Amino acid sequence: MRQRSTIVAVAVIVMAAATLYYFLSNRNQAMSANINAVMESTSAAATTTAVKTALALNKRVSGFDIHVETINNVATSNNDVTLTGQVPTADDKRVAEDIARGTKGVADVVNKLDVDPKIQAANAARQHVADLEIKVTLLEAILDNPDLKTQQIKVVVNDGDIKLSGSVQAPIQKAAAESAARSIAHVRDVDSNALTVTNATSN
Repeated sequence: MRQRSTIVAVAVIVMAAATLYYFLSNRNQAMSANINAVMESTSAAATTTAVKTALALNKRVSGFDIHVETINNVATSNNDVTLTGQVPTADDKRVAEDIARGTKGVADVVNKLDVDPKIQAANAARQHVADLEIKVTLLEAILDNPDLKTQQIKVVVNDGDIKLSGSVQAPIQKAAAESAARSIAHVRDVDSNALTVTNATSN
């Protein structure tokens, strides 16, 4: 009788251990799968951000409506990027693809960008308006500055780039004009080489 009880007890322990092992094993697999999914999602999101940033920093394609989707490639531990949207020329399409391919972590690029020449005209009109807004903002800043409003400063804005020309009396005034230009939103670059200082020894 005692031997039978011992056998039953051992059988119960073995079954309990087997059940516990099965539960822990499946749980670890599920946790591992969840961790891998999170890592893949994070990697894909980081790559999407990197590609978008690279496109935004390129003057040729930054103004176009380009969407970036990234899928993690488990086989290569890298990411496959798909580009969608519209650009005005085949060259713009190629440039966007080259930028995406050159981004760290990108394994392959599927370029589904549509080419529509009408976009160029619409983009040019938007940029012209933006350039006018930048020019007006800078001219107002110059007029509001007592040290600058009497100076001979000319402003030309093209595609977000500001070119200052004319003359100021002191280096500090040239620096102030440059600073005012750089502080305006959406300004890409400021060139003040043509803005001369008539009294270079002044502070």
